[in-house]
Amino acid sequence: MGRRIGAAGLIVVLGAASALVHCGSSGQSQATDAGQGADALAGSGDGAAVDATDATDTSRPPTDGSIEGSTDAPSDAGGNACMPFAMAPPASLFGSSRRVFAHYFYPFPLSIDDQPAASDYYNTQYLTPGGENGKWLAQGGYLRQRPLPVPVGSASTYVLDNMEREVRLAIAGGITGFTVDVLSPDQAAAGSQLQNILQAAHLVDSRFAIVTMLDLSALSEADAGAEASVVASIIESVAASPASYKLPDGRLVVSSFLAEAQPAAWWSSIFQGLDAEGIHVAFVPCFLDLGANEAAFAAMAYTYGLSLWGTATPSAAAAMQTLPATAHATGDIFMMPVLSQQYRPKDFLYWESGNSAALRDAWTSAIAGGADWTQIVTWSDFSESGEIEPYTDRTLSNEIGTGYYDLDAYYASWFLTGQPPVITDDALYYFYRREPTDAAAPAQTTATTAASGQAPENDIELVAFLTAPGTLAITIDGQTSTQSAPAGITSMKVPLQVGTPRFSLTRGGASVIDVQGGVTSVGPGGLDSGVLDLTYWSGSASKDGPCRITVP
Repeated sequence: MGRRIGAAGLIVVLGAASALVHCGSSGQSQATDAGQGADALAGSGDGAAVDATDATDTSRPPTDGSIEGSTDAPSDAGGNACMPFAMAPPASLFGSSRRVFAHYFYPFPLSIDDQPAASDYYNTQYLTPGGENGKWLAQGGYLRQRPLPVPVGSASTYVLDNMEREVRLAIAGGITGFTVDVLSPDQAAAGSQLQNILQAAHLVDSRFAIVTMLDLSALSEADAGAEASVVASIIESVAASPASYKLPDGRLVVSSFLAEAQPAAWWSSIFQGLDAEGIHVAFVPCFLDLGANEAAFAAMAYTYGLSLWGTATPSAAAAMQTLPATAHATGDIFMMPVLSQQYRPKDFLYWESGNSAALRDAWTSAIAGGADWTQIVTWSDFSESGEIEPYTDRTLSNEIGTGYYDLDAYYASWFLTGQPPVITDDALYYFYRREPTDAAAPAQTTATTAASGQAPENDIELVAFLTAPGTLAITIDGQTSTQSAPAGITSMKVPLQVGTPRFSLTRGGASVIDVQGGVTSVGPGGLDSGVLDLTYWSGSASKDGPCRITVP
């Protein structure tokens, strides 16, 4: 159910989860939903387009702006004015034979210290060049993005309360579970991040699944026997949780990042010991090098599926389309990685994702390639800038990090239901950087370089979801570029220039959407801070104006 709040906003009730959505210049919008898109299996080049409209669709929200909520409790993900499609009812998404997981990296919760966002640890330490006693001074600071602000909570419950907020936000974006990166042995203990997210997921929606992903890059011990006992104890600690993902036959799904750090026989020995305790594991290892390890792990009796961590470049994303068939040939399921962008200030590295192209191409590979599950890399690793969770910066603006989250929801819905969502409303999504990749950064002592040999790109992208043909335009620095677009999904790109771009849609000579981007770009001289920022900032807009997300 839903109701209009004056002329500026809409409350969308998601059972136990609600989100405040505002679209328009007076709004403070946002949404726990996400309407999105990409080149619907049509490639990622400029002007790529796919017709995903259907005039017979009956799921369109009422024209008065209200939302007809499903009775499917407790997390009815309705719709909102910034979503170009009607999200399928939760029963349909959770009832799918497929799964959309997002990799949960717990070092970056919504709030680290339960302080007002303007003066919390993110703003005063992680996003400040000299923060943490200058630990990241060479990098110009640890992070460039942060989670959206949340209210100060109760000292005794804010950790769990904020995890529940994250679960709600994930569900509203079409995500059906988290793969939780387990970094230390203490995660087996009550009150740890792993145990808390299990509790939060179950409290919000019993269908939201948690997969324990043992991170062997962090759990490594000099004594392999000690490491084995740590792995076993963590698995034992989650086995009885109702939120831990189990197959219909009762097997507990377990994954591992960098599973190849130990041989298949080592893993098999651990799982044999757990068998004796009545804990039967279905293993889905996640590799950095799939090709070198696939055969050995596929031959292991405990292996249920295979996965790759992935790379945030369009070429790598497109090349993954054949991987599910290879896994299926050995009787295993395949979990496809989906990455939005990768920029790691701490490592002076970035991967060129081509604005939204890497994300769109990864989803294309998952859908066309017949993947069984997907893993969005990541939900919340702000140190690598690949988070799909809505993000912001020190300004705390809630409209500059919504695009990937919104785009992802369209594809997640498609992947889970097996059908491209019908576009029922026009929507625009933009992706661009604050500065070119070769901009000066005198406050950093080491240059930031592109990884994987990918050529740098310096473009502004507009991804449009249209109910009917129209004309798209990007205006910046006094120059306007236009492109005719059919009904469906179109990507348009122009070179990055100095200024704040405007994005518009006209139809029949009348303005439909006209919105200004949320950040201003500078030239090769770089930002006034002297610190490089290669984040792709992103936003969303509907006919009512820019869309902003406020975490409930």
